[in-house]
Amino acid sequence: MKDPAASLRYIGFKAHSDGGRRLNFSFARPDKTLQLISVEAPQNLFSGPHQMAIQECAGICYETLKCVVADCSDVFPASICLTASDVAKHRKPSKTSGHPRTP
Repeated sequence: MKDPAASLRYIGFKAHSDGGRRLNFSFARPDKTLQLISVEAPQNLFSGPHQMAIQECAGICYETLKCVVADCSDVFPASICLTASDVAKHRKPSKTSGHPRTP
């Protein structure tokens, strides 16, 4: 986020029956008004060879949302959907670098 007066805070999540999650964030705009922004993390991101661990989901959503908000000037989205590309871009390297992730 470019403006230091703006801030983003993780509030919590809701698990969907299909295995996906909706993570909610509070965004304090530069003018100090608050907006709720949700990030939908579809079930398919939690399975497969490049699956996202539940423990890393909030951090990846936070980093993705931070980039989205930085690109907005005045109108901020009420929700976004996380993609496999977002996961790859914002995933922190594992401590066991060089070893493939196991499901």
